[in-house]
Amino acid sequence: MAGSRSVIILCVLFLLLACSRGEQPAEPAGKPQPTVILKPKPRTMSAEQRKELGFPEELIREVEAASEAIAEPFFEDVMMRTANLRGDVMIAGNRLMGFSVRTQKADEVIINLSPSYRRKGYLLFRSEQNYGRVPDIVTVVKGSSSYDILKIQKTEAPNYHLDTKAIIKWLKEQQSLGSFVVTGAGADWVEARFISPPKNMKAFARKIVAFAPDVMSEGGVDKLTRRMEKTKSFSLWWD
Repeated sequence: MAGSRSVIILCVLFLLLACSRGEQPAEPAGKPQPTVILKPKPRTMSAEQRKELGFPEELIREVEAASEAIAEPFFEDVMMRTANLRGDVMIAGNRLMGFSVRTQKADEVIINLSPSYRRKGYLLFRSEQNYGRVPDIVTVVKGSSSYDILKIQKTEAPNYHLDTKAIIKWLKEQQSLGSFVVTGAGADWVEARFISPPKNMKAFARKIVAFAPDVMSEGGVDKLTRRMEKTKSFSLWWD
């Protein structure tokens, strides 16, 4: 019995020692955890993709120089309806439509290059917003109307029952108040820059709030009006 008791005591001591070694010191209360930002690795355009795209090489080099970034292939999702009774839409594949660059100088590149590119038959626009955390993405595709940007990006607001056509229709209707061009778009957002600002910017701000209520998350109509007057641009987004 004494021998068995000794064996049990030794086993218990061994387990306690093992547990104590496996314990990690607790983090001090209130200490913030480090933020980890993963930067996507650029996908450099291959020689075959450049040839398939057929864009002037000097145009690609100009965007690369202005953005201080290398060109990557830009693919548009190809959508198709399924054979089920509901006719759901799904991604069937993608096709090479243009090229993109990841840059911290997106605003500068768009302002300086997009007007002349549009006259040449190319659309240069922001295709991804990252708000300074990582570089934005600026994309170049063929096109003459800035509304084509929304079609390529398939911009919509399902929660508000707005498809791409409805958003484009609304934008066209606002051109009578102040002319502008679309300079960026994503799945659920649009940005545009004024060519000729509206005479009544506050009234225009109210129209924006009525069409895209989620913009109110960054302030009221007065704040929105001041921001548009300062930046000579406006944005729409839907959560």
